[in-house]
Amino acid sequence: MLELSKKYLQKSEEELVFEDIKELQKLIKYHSDLYYNKQNPVISDYEYDLLFKKLQKLEEKFWVKNAETKKVWAEVFESSFEKVEHSRPMISLDNTYNEQDLIDFDERVKKNLLKENIFEEEIAYTLEFKFDWLWIELIYKEWILVQAITRWNWIVWEDVTWNIFQISNIPKRISYKEHLEVRGEVVMPISSFEKLNEEAKISGKKIFSNPRNAASWSVRMKDANITKQRNLKFFAYDLANFSDFVEKNSLKKYFSVIQNLQNLGFEVSSYLKTFTWIEGIISAIENFWNVKKTIDFEIDGLVLKTDEIELWEKIGWTEHHPKYAIAYKFPAEILTTKVLSVEHSIGRTWTITPVANLEPINIWWVIVKRATLHNYEEIEKLWLRIWDTVFIKRAGEVIPKIISVVETEGREELEKIEIPKVCPSCKSEVLKDEDKVRYYCWNSFDCPTQHSEKIIFAVWKQWLNIDWLGEKQVELFLELGLISSIPSIFDLKNKKDEILSLEWFWEKSFQNLVDSIEKAKNIDLERFLTSLWIPGVGKKTSKTLKKLFKSKDDFLNFSYSLEELEDLKDIWGETAKSILEYFQNEAHKKILSEMMDILNLEFYKQEEKTFDENSFFAGKKVCITGSFERNWEKISRDKLVEILEKNGWEFVSSVSKNTDFLLAWEKAWSKLEKAKSLSVEIIWLDEFFEKIGEE
Repeated sequence: MLELSKKYLQKSEEELVFEDIKELQKLIKYHSDLYYNKQNPVISDYEYDLLFKKLQKLEEKFWVKNAETKKVWAEVFESSFEKVEHSRPMISLDNTYNEQDLIDFDERVKKNLLKENIFEEEIAYTLEFKFDWLWIELIYKEWILVQAITRWNWIVWEDVTWNIFQISNIPKRISYKEHLEVRGEVVMPISSFEKLNEEAKISGKKIFSNPRNAASWSVRMKDANITKQRNLKFFAYDLANFSDFVEKNSLKKYFSVIQNLQNLGFEVSSYLKTFTWIEGIISAIENFWNVKKTIDFEIDGLVLKTDEIELWEKIGWTEHHPKYAIAYKFPAEILTTKVLSVEHSIGRTWTITPVANLEPINIWWVIVKRATLHNYEEIEKLWLRIWDTVFIKRAGEVIPKIISVVETEGREELEKIEIPKVCPSCKSEVLKDEDKVRYYCWNSFDCPTQHSEKIIFAVWKQWLNIDWLGEKQVELFLELGLISSIPSIFDLKNKKDEILSLEWFWEKSFQNLVDSIEKAKNIDLERFLTSLWIPGVGKKTSKTLKKLFKSKDDFLNFSYSLEELEDLKDIWGETAKSILEYFQNEAHKKILSEMMDILNLEFYKQEEKTFDENSFFAGKKVCITGSFERNWEKISRDKLVEILEKNGWEFVSSVSKNTDFLLAWEKAWSKLEKAKSLSVEIIWLDEFFEKIGEE
C-alpha cells in the first residue's frame, strides 16, 4: 500500500481517470484506519491531504454516489472505553496550502451573503491556531466537570473522563452554573514528546512518529497514571452547545466566545487576532514563522473564521464543512521518503557523522536529498536500514532530520548500516571517545578533509572575513596546490598568473580577492582566536582566552597549565584540555609563528573601566533582538555587544527569567514576545543611547 500511495502522490490530477477511484478509495480507508484508529501512520498529514483531495475531485467529477470522501473512517477502533453519543456532530474544515485560496474564500463568503441580500464590502475574520490533535469534549453541570469524551467516530465518542482528569490545565470546576459542553484538543509539548521517545529508545518501548499520536495514545491508555505523566495540555475553541452559550451570554462575535472561555479558566489559542481585510490575514501568515518558533507544540496551520456569528447560517455549510471558515495549512515539514545509502562524513571537529542520501523529495519548495543522522547511536535507536521508508522533517532552514522509521514487512532483511573502521578521507583508524557516542579520526593534522574544513572555517565572514574566498575556491586551491595552510592564503597575491588561468577568475575578481586578503590582516585578537577552531572555543570563550595573550611570545611560548585554564571564566574540562593540546602541538606552533608575522594583531591590554561599578546598569544581563539602525547607518550586533560591555552590561544570547533587559529595535519578533511573557524590561535603541549618555 505504501508503494501504491507513492504512485498516486506522484500523479497529477490531469493523469487520473475513473478507474483510479477504487484504488484511491482503498488507500484513503487504509491510511485513515492507521491514523485515527492505530495511531501509526505510514505517510505524513500533507501526503494524506493530497490523496484525499485527488479522490475528492475524482468523485465530484464522475458524480460518484456514496462518495468515500464524505464518509467517516474512524469506525473500527476496538476499545475498552464506554461509547457515548454526543449532542452535536463534529465537522471538518476545508483547507488550503496557498494564499490565492484565501482570497477566493473571501470572495465566496461575500457572494453567499449577496444571495441573502447582504452586502459586506469588508468581512471581519478571526485568525487562530489550527490544532490537529486529539478532539475532546468536556461536559460541565452546575460548575463541575462530570464527563470527558473523545471521538470514536463522528456520532459516537469514547468516555475518557478519568484520564482527562489527569491533565492539569483542564479546570475541574468553573464559575458557570449552566450546562456547558466545551470542545478542544489535547496536545503534547514537543519537549515532552522528545523526552518520551528518548526514554522509549533506551527501554525498547514504542517510538511514536509524531507528538499527535503520542498524545492520542496517552489519553487512550487504561492506566490513567500514564496520562498524568505525559504533561499533556488542553486548548478550547468550540462548544457542542454553542448556540445556547452564545444566546445566554449575548455574544455576537466568535472572538468574544473564545474570550469568555478563557475567562472561565480554559486555555485557548495564544494567537487570536481579528482582521477586516483578507490582505491583512495573508500578511500575518507570511510573518507567522517567527511566532511559530516560540511555541512548544505542533500546529499545522491557522484557522480563519467569519467573526460575526449571525452571518454563519447565511453563509451556510456543505456536507463536509462550513462555508464561513477555512484552515490555512503550513507547507509540509514532515514527509516520507526512502534511505538510498549512508555516507560517513568527517569534519573539522574530527567527528565522523553518518548522513543519509534520500530519494529526492520536495519540502517547503526545496528538493531534499540528504538528512543528518547525528551519530551511530541514533541509527541503532531508530533501527534504521538502507532502503527503509522514513519520516523526515525540515523546519525553516534547519538541515532535514530523520525522525522515525515506517515499520514495513520484511524490513529486518534490509542492509544494516555499519560503523566505519577507517576514516573516509585519510584511511586512518577510527576511534571512539570514552563515555561518549562520538567516533572520530585521530589524524587531525594530516587528514585532508579536516585540513580543508579548518581553512574553510577560518576564512568565514565571522573570522578572517575573506569575502572572495569561499568553500569551492578553498577546495580548488588546495587541489591545485595554490594554498596548503591558512598562512599560505596570504601569499596568493604572488600567484596571479596561476589564478587568472582559471576560467572563472578575471583581473577584477583577482584584485577583489587580494584586497579582501589584505583587509583580513587587521583582524582583532578575539576573532583570530575563534578562527583557529580549537574545540570548545567559540566567541564567548575567546573573549576570556584573549586576556592570556599580551604579546607574540604568549602565543609561541604558551605557559599556562590545565589547572590555570580551568580557573578562568567559561573555560573548563574538555575545553581547557583542547586549548592546552592546541598550543603545545608543534605543527600548530609553526602555523601560529607564521601568522604572527603576517597579521596586524593588537594584543590584549587591561581595559580601563569606563563605567561606575555602582551604577544601576553595571552587571545587568542584556539580550539583543532586531535590526538596528541609527542616524541612517546600520549598527552590527557585534558593535552593540562591544558598547554594552564597555558600559558594564553583560550580553546574553537568549531571553530567560534571569535576563534584566531586552535591547530591541525594528523586526524584533520571538525574543520580544518571550520578553513580554516573562516581564523582562524592554529598552529601545534610542532609549539605550540616552541611558549611556550618547546623543
